[in-house]
Amino acid sequence: MWSLSSQNCRVFGWTSILAAWNQGSNPQEVSTVLDNLSRDHCPPVGHFFTYLNEEQDALKWFIYECVASSWMWNTGPRLLFIRETLDLIENLESTFPPFPGSPCGKHTVRQFLTENLSNDQLAYINMMPTLVHFGASAASPAIAAFAGSSAPPTAARVALHRGQRNGHIRFHIIRDVASNGKTDDVITIHKVGEDSYSYTYKDTTSMSKKKECVHPNLSGSDVISMLRNLFNLLLLDVEPFQRLQVMLPTTPSIMLKMSSLDSTTRDHLYDSVETVMKNWPVFA
Repeated sequence: MWSLSSQNCRVFGWTSILAAWNQGSNPQEVSTVLDNLSRDHCPPVGHFFTYLNEEQDALKWFIYECVASSWMWNTGPRLLFIRETLDLIENLESTFPPFPGSPCGKHTVRQFLTENLSNDQLAYINMMPTLVHFGASAASPAIAAFAGSSAPPTAARVALHRGQRNGHIRFHIIRDVASNGKTDDVITIHKVGEDSYSYTYKDTTSMSKKKECVHPNLSGSDVISMLRNLFNLLLLDVEPFQRLQVMLPTTPSIMLKMSSLDSTTRDHLYDSVETVMKNWPVFA
């Protein structure tokens, strides 16, 4: 069993491991994940991400087990784990790899979760909506004026803008507007419970294998302190990012230049985030 405080083991080649399990072997790596997942005091989800090496097939299997555990142990599905894992899944329309009990060939990840979770549970995990593709003629004036540039936004940036209303507070710290989000650092804030929030920082260009840092249980005031430190450091950066995109679930996405992060603007952002945290939206 893993320690609750740390887990540094990383396993590679999960597609082959799961395929071997599907063919009748009993890989120790699979048993390790299932044993830790079944504990009364389950380790943090980051332990699993490290062990699974954040490989796509491994993450999709992990989502399956987080749901299937409720069938086996007569408990609810591990919704927080599912929600955090969904942020790492590249394509919710993809299918599962082969493993015992796998819905591969029958359901995509989105379909599996939709069919096996209640409406309240689906609202909690906040799956990214299906992307809607549209041409420049269908884009709103606000999107066409993206980042204050005369050039039209790329499809990826438009999709990012359109997918904002998913129940997260999200900040994209943009190194290069033309990169379509691939080089953005991303702050994501989820509501976990009463005055309890998950704060995740993802450094997409980091050379380390683990690109995310998660604070799983912060109070609202802790979240504001984290943002205050972030904005202050951004103003000190000698190689500044180009833009800050602010995506709140109840307001339009806005784009700011780093030079615009004066004290008045920062106070507006703190007030807006606090308002969302105190009146967290429920999506119909």
